[in-house]
Amino acid sequence: MPSQEEMSRMGALIEEMTMEGVLESTEGCKPSAFGARLRQAAGAATVKDGPFTEAKDRIGGYAIIQTASKADAIGWVKRFLANAGDGESEMFELFDR
Repeated sequence: MPSQEEMSRMGALIEEMTMEGVLESTEGCKPSAFGARLRQAAGAATVKDGPFTEAKDRIGGYAIIQTASKADAIGWVKRFLANAGDGESEMFELFDR
């Protein structure tokens, strides 16, 4: 869990992103023990309850932001990572609604 100082810094960044109209949605993910993995093969679906041991590619949370350009989005993600600490973030464009 993040420290109180880290939570305060992240809260300030989230508030700024909201006020700027950039942040549309953000949420953290619970540990994989609360999840399930579903697979479809040959017309049959299978469900496997967590936890899952492959933690290296686990998603810890998400944010949906709307910016004028990819460069703007990269700038916001850099600021997020500076507040969140060491880690990695991937960006994907969403289809227009």
